[in-house]
Amino acid sequence: MPETSALHPSPSLIAFLAAGALTGVVGVVLFGLIHAAIIVPIWTALLGGIPFGLVSGVAMGWALYELRRGLHSRPRARAITTWAFGALLWATLIPMTLLGITLRATGVHGQDDTSEVVSECLLAVGAGGAAGRLITGRWRAALALGATSLAVTLTQAGPIPVMNSARAAWLFAALMVVYLGCGMAVGLVASLLSGRLRSTA
Repeated sequence: MPETSALHPSPSLIAFLAAGALTGVVGVVLFGLIHAAIIVPIWTALLGGIPFGLVSGVAMGWALYELRRGLHSRPRARAITTWAFGALLWATLIPMTLLGITLRATGVHGQDDTSEVVSECLLAVGAGGAAGRLITGRWRAALALGATSLAVTLTQAGPIPVMNSARAAWLFAALMVVYLGCGMAVGLVASLLSGRLRSTA
């Protein structure tokens, strides 16, 4: 029986993954909009970001599913996490952003690109994993949120260089709103899709 369950994911998980995929594409468009408004338009480059957005969106759906699953016995915390999920995900990007600030401030940035990228990715995974573990006490949630932090890091091509200009700093701040909205959208769309999947099962 366990093998059969593993081969047939729950309608709820499928709903969250599908909702995440849809939201990921929308998130790429929203990123393009705020980038055009604050920095410069990058519409042609956005096409290459759609596959990354899809992967990040699916990861977001999985992470939110695991977080909610880990908080099933704490309905209030589950509700807060659902609505604040996007902000939580944005917050996991702060450590690598601070690393970027430090490297630029000390003049080390660009001297060893490989080590820099690896360090940024490890910080993203670590921050996401730690947050998932602390919130739910479960390693599945830690793995899911860590993977999602890494996915969105790669989607936005690493940390936003907030030291470059005030506009870059505003872009990073605006991203919090985008992540927050996308996180809420994943929860809402997943809820609608989950109801439909159950009714047709």
